[in-house]
Amino acid sequence: MIERINILAHVPVNKAVKVERIIAGPRARKYLADLGIFEGETLKVLKNDFGPIVVEVKGTRVALGRGIANKVEVREL
Repeated sequence: MIERINILAHVPVNKAVKVERIIAGPRARKYLADLGIFEGETLKVLKNDFGPIVVEVKGTRVALGRGIANKVEVREL
């Protein structure tokens, strides 16, 4: 099975993903890290239809705007 890298904003609901790379500056990277989102972390997409994307990170729900979600490269698990 070929694993492919995707952008977090494009991942369908109920998919678990691993953060591969964050393509952002230091402020955005710190913001994501403060939410528990950093390279190597596992997330589950809970909502991705319109508005903010909601992911679960270590048992906590986190809402991300689409702009920042487009800066997170993930690999589906």
